[in-house]
Amino acid sequence: MSTLRSKRITDLTELLVGIGIVGLLLFIASFARVRLDLTSEQRYTLTPATQELVRGLEDILYVKVYLSGELPADLKQLERATRDVLDEMRAVSPEHVQYSFIDPSAEPDDKVRRAQYDQLQEAGLVYSSIRVKEKGGFSEKIVFPGALVTFREKTVPLQLLKTQLRTPDAEIVARSITNAEYELASAIRQATTRQKARIAFLEGHGELQEMETADIANALSAQYDVSRVRIDGRVDALSTKNEGMRYRVNNFEALIIAGPDSTFSDRDRYVIDQFVMNGGRILWCIDAMDPHLDSLRQRQFSMATARELGIEELLFAYGARLNKDLVLDKSCAPIEIFTQPYGNQRKLERFPWYFEPVSVPQSAHPIVANIDPVHFRFAGTIDTIGVDSVRKTVLLTSSPLSFAQQNPVRVSLSIVEMDQGFERRSTPHLPLAVLLEGSFRSAYYDRLPGAIRSDKDVAFRERSPRTAQLVIADGQVIANRVDAAKGMYYMLGFDRYANAKLYGNRELILNAMNYLLDDRALISIRSRAITLRPLDADQVEQRRTYWQAMGIGAPLAISLLLGLLYQWHRRSANLRPKPATASR
Repeated sequence: MSTLRSKRITDLTELLVGIGIVGLLLFIASFARVRLDLTSEQRYTLTPATQELVRGLEDILYVKVYLSGELPADLKQLERATRDVLDEMRAVSPEHVQYSFIDPSAEPDDKVRRAQYDQLQEAGLVYSSIRVKEKGGFSEKIVFPGALVTFREKTVPLQLLKTQLRTPDAEIVARSITNAEYELASAIRQATTRQKARIAFLEGHGELQEMETADIANALSAQYDVSRVRIDGRVDALSTKNEGMRYRVNNFEALIIAGPDSTFSDRDRYVIDQFVMNGGRILWCIDAMDPHLDSLRQRQFSMATARELGIEELLFAYGARLNKDLVLDKSCAPIEIFTQPYGNQRKLERFPWYFEPVSVPQSAHPIVANIDPVHFRFAGTIDTIGVDSVRKTVLLTSSPLSFAQQNPVRVSLSIVEMDQGFERRSTPHLPLAVLLEGSFRSAYYDRLPGAIRSDKDVAFRERSPRTAQLVIADGQVIANRVDAAKGMYYMLGFDRYANAKLYGNRELILNAMNYLLDDRALISIRSRAITLRPLDADQVEQRRTYWQAMGIGAPLAISLLLGLLYQWHRRSANLRPKPATASR
């Protein structure tokens, strides 16, 4: 009896010691922060740029996320992805990052709930309408897939779900999950930045209208001060001459010249040149050819002719030449054309439209890394010029099956039915977008009269400090589709045939402006690629009961089996004959 009691005391002592050791280890581990991200794309690890941004917070940043409650599975994934990013930010700076998740539809009082909806819309958030499956059928629910980011007295609205549709689809939600870190980091930058860089869209030379660039202007305005400017021959349109300073100071950090169709005056060209010489950055989206689309719509064909814009000498001096040609590419966007009547109805068919190349980025440069294919319309080609102080980087090209037709070019809808012989006469990888970086020499350095050159008020500058320009041989690459009848526009990159955003034009322009303005941190965050692995919806629906049984029953069965094995082992050990002990 005493032997059995002694064994029990020994077992109890070992148990208590084991519990004590485990508790001590847990207590010690609570002081050590160890985080492991075992995913292949490191989706739970913040980029160095985001970590640096969060570490630099000087005060409390509070994020209210209005994405909670009863949500469909895809929006639940977006909620979890947002929470994961915020958790990582809090791990980097626990004393400065605070957040909460709020369900704006949880309020039972309808009047109070609607008042809260109105407040969120006034704050800048956009609601989405979703269908929720219930026992009696489906019901509509209003959700606000966004957040309010507050730093000190400044609050920035953040739309986590980027869509123009009130009812989001799974693809849009998946893209939003991928961009969760970028959107949060961008909102934090907006909330903490006191002064934004200034960007201006140039007007006065037939450039794209405000409605045609509305989407990219709104996207840029989240990070920069965006405005429109006309030169009209004024020397001080883009810069100011301050008293006591040798050179002029630019009024803007960057200039966007989007799709001009008329000639620049010599004074306007000089003002643009000096903007570059004083360190300004320019995004050139230029059509060197006019396809005369009105004639194409009316007569089914037109003759594309060269545009004389007058800016060719500027670009040539900076290291690029826009060729007077049009690219035809087998990798292209579609067009719908009415063909021969079918019965009493004209038949609408879809064909490849070779004049609208779709360029798949091949370069690893951060401006084009990990973006979707870029859609061009009547694009030309670019040659680079040997300028020693300027580095040229080709960012986008045509496909291997492409060629360029020289001015003048016949543009006809009948081309869709013709064999273009891409396999026989292609010129692969024609440059469509070129980045110029370095110190530029003025296009007027050997042309300016001495009296003007020495005028202190003119403050002529012959060479620029290190700066950058991006030249794209297509003025429509930055233009969003406009529905004039409804007075609305679509997101840049939207495809009307697919009724969805397919192309990476929006990301191209955003990355380009970030790069030109040295916001490399935002590019590094946006360019990371997170692979989403959605479940097969059909399999989930068909085998729901099986997987539920596996998820619940399998762990219980394994636990029961291990318990039985343990009991069998103990019983076997107790039934073994004990070794005989010698008696004295």
